Amino acid sequence: MEAEKTHMNKTAGDVIRVGTFGARIVRVTQKHIEYIDMAGQDQFIDLEECARIWRRWHDAHSHEFFPVPGPRVRWHDVHSHELLPIPEVIPGPRSQADIVAWNARCVGQRGGDYSLWWAEFMNERKTRFEFGTWEALWRELQAPLMVAGWNTFDTE
Repeated sequence: MEAEKTHMNKTAGDVIRVGTFGARIVRVTQKHIEYIDMAGQDQFIDLEECARIWRRWHDAHSHEFFPVPGPRVRWHDVHSHELLPIPEVIPGPRSQADIVAWNARCVGQRGGDYSLWWAEFMNERKTRFEFGTWEALWRELQAPLMVAGWNTFDTE
């Protein structure tokens, strides 16, 4: 399979098209994403490894980011990934402490458009999950990640 370009000028590694050939997210925990790949193999992603790699990458590229002025957003706890999280807008700008704390829990990036939505993780394999809809991305992966205390960088 020819490598696909991603938004952060890297090439995607393992591409998992969720729903194709039985590929699916099995469970998201505080430590792992457990999934079945398109070959039917049980796999997992170590989220702490992803966070370490993200922090190193962000530190090396921090000059490419700029703080966005405006309110911070905190997501209400979601106890079931069947529901999408609801944001709570907190007045005031983001502090450096907010940015550091957010980056400490970031494990990858996400994006998409009307036909393909994806999340790519910063593990060594650069695992990328692709979904047919935004709702599927959030229901099956992003909301469970947030429940487990992790986040992804929105490239859009």
